[in-house]
Amino acid sequence: MAHRLSRNELANTRQTIKQYYDQAQELSTKINNLKELRSQATEGHVIADFDQTITELLAEHGTVRHLCAEIESKNSPMHALPSELLSLVMEAHVRANHHSPWALIAVSRHWRAVCMSTPQLWSKIHVQISVPWKTDARSFSPNFPHGLVCDNQTGLGVAIARSAAVPLEVTLELGHDPLNTQLLDILCGQAGYRWQHAHIIAPHTPLSFIGAWKKLEVSLPNLHTIGFSQSCDQPMIRLLLSTIHTTSPNLHTIRVDTGLFFSCLHDFQGQFKSVKYLALQGQVALSEGAATRAAWGKLPRVEILVLRNQDFSPFSNAPPFLEALRALSAIGLRLDGLPNCLTHVYLASVHPLDTEFEPNSIHLAGVTHLTLINPTYAPLRWFSLPLLEYLELRGSTMGKADANDEIELIWNPETFGKAPSPSRVFHFEPRANDAYILAAFRFLDGLENLYLYLDSLPPHDSKVLASLAVVPKRKIVAGGPPALKKWRSPTCPGLQKLVLICKSGLQRDAGLVAEMLDKIYRARLGTGSELGRPTLLTGIKTCVDNKAALLLQYNH
Repeated sequence: MAHRLSRNELANTRQTIKQYYDQAQELSTKINNLKELRSQATEGHVIADFDQTITELLAEHGTVRHLCAEIESKNSPMHALPSELLSLVMEAHVRANHHSPWALIAVSRHWRAVCMSTPQLWSKIHVQISVPWKTDARSFSPNFPHGLVCDNQTGLGVAIARSAAVPLEVTLELGHDPLNTQLLDILCGQAGYRWQHAHIIAPHTPLSFIGAWKKLEVSLPNLHTIGFSQSCDQPMIRLLLSTIHTTSPNLHTIRVDTGLFFSCLHDFQGQFKSVKYLALQGQVALSEGAATRAAWGKLPRVEILVLRNQDFSPFSNAPPFLEALRALSAIGLRLDGLPNCLTHVYLASVHPLDTEFEPNSIHLAGVTHLTLINPTYAPLRWFSLPLLEYLELRGSTMGKADANDEIELIWNPETFGKAPSPSRVFHFEPRANDAYILAAFRFLDGLENLYLYLDSLPPHDSKVLASLAVVPKRKIVAGGPPALKKWRSPTCPGLQKLVLICKSGLQRDAGLVAEMLDKIYRARLGTGSELGRPTLLTGIKTCVDNKAALLLQYNH
């Protein structure tokens, strides 16, 4: 484990560094003097002697500088990190930036030792089998978006050995060239039991690969996730479906980015009862009919469905093959109907229809969490959600006038008891005037947590914040604590948490807003509407990945 230098060690180190610097300066002076004398020499053997001496001094100067830098590095804060913590930092860096561990081992001997003893750094591998257009790809590539690039036995053997026994995240890319059976044997035959996540890229699967795969009797018993890229062909999909059906009892997730998947699934004999998460990206050949219904029937226990840019909705006529579905995350989906079994829904960029739905006509009796990231608030009017607890309404690009109209159409006396009204949590990006926002808040009396997303800090005369800061009348205050406990604020009386998230704002303005939030806190202190201290966040990006948001809500 690395340790920070003591005072005595630090003093000695500084003295050593000074000596090395003095020595380096002395060598630089000698080299400059010799270069000047050499320029004046005329005889060949004298010039050669000068050149030899200068070369030796330059080498010595380089050694001294290297020693100086090495000693200085020992006192850096990074060098003082415990090996266990440095290992976690390395792992997070490699995962977040797609960098190669080969770059880390060149920093220092200590880093090399830590990197070599951290198997997680070597567990994400990108195996290129017979890929002719990437023959120049080096096993020691500095960047690896799909994993540590391995296109030969040596590179793959190093990755497999250094990853020890940790689960593997494998990207398998297949090309046209003659099959490298040794690579396939190392990856699938020897390490197949360690596969946890797999991503397949195979535009043209040769018969030799299928034969070798079957000869190895590939087994993937610990596979958790498999993804089929847009370029996957039917032979590869069928081969993998057969393998995972018989050898992967723990398969939980399937990701699909190819239009051939459902046709292969339709022809497959058997069900994938362990799969609970299905993600469909792009045009995956969804259609209405017996073939599609039969394909969906092979995935009878899917609980979470993620759809991106689907022209066709799989929910027409509430098909029975989606009875287990509980959570839906969709970007660019046409709302032709949603199953009543849902509890968590995330919708972004809802496709416009020829005719809009009638207000409150999409009745989802079980939905408790709804997120709508859309340029307008309009789709919210279509829903009837009697059990709604969590609502996120963001992404609006409307002007104030249009936003005023939309807010008024959603929450008004005529829609009371019908409009989607969260009972606990409301994430809201307001575009309307304060008066319309306050009118909407009157229909959200049970709200406990309010998150407001703003482009900039609110003005000092914000009516919304002023309404939340209303204080009890003197007569109630005079009644003492019992009377205060009975008093409830006229705006969001059940509020327990208030958070303002602002994309930008000056520091001096943030101080004024903080004072306004403190005023809200003090106004409600000791009353029946008491809440925790409000929070102000500035410079925060509000974009959240739809899958992460959905899973967070669903798991909670």
